[in-house]
Amino acid sequence: MRKRQASRVLLFNPQGEILLMRFAIPQANGTDFIFWVAPGGEIEPGESPSEAAHREIFEELGLSLAPEGPIRTDHNSFLFRDEMVDNTDFYFRAECDRSAPKLIGLTPEELEIMKEIRWWTVEELDRVDQSLEQVFPVDLAAWVHELVANHTP
Repeated sequence: MRKRQASRVLLFNPQGEILLMRFAIPQANGTDFIFWVAPGGEIEPGESPSEAAHREIFEELGLSLAPEGPIRTDHNSFLFRDEMVDNTDFYFRAECDRSAPKLIGLTPEELEIMKEIRWWTVEELDRVDQSLEQVFPVDLAAWVHELVANHTP
């Protein structure tokens, strides 16, 4: 099992909505594994989680922000390209205007699997049916409730 560490940014707009990215990962059976997740990605060798968070939101969304954190850590495992991955995600928080992020990606592989970005209200996250549309981490709605309730501008 390959070990992996990643940084993700819980990116909010002034209205309290959170930005998520929709990915479609091709599977060996010919279908796509489709899910929504906060922007971010793998920490590169010699890079801190904070540096990775900053780099990833610049590369994926064209934003130059200073994310706060890490504010949470999540451990999970998943299958990627026929390899099991033991993953640790470091979560950061940042804010931007609703119109600021643009899905740009850097590599052809990223552009192939990163399908769209969308702002979600906490109420929309509460209503997600995980059997139809997966959002990771699965308890993200609870995180967002807490973060929005505890945030002071």
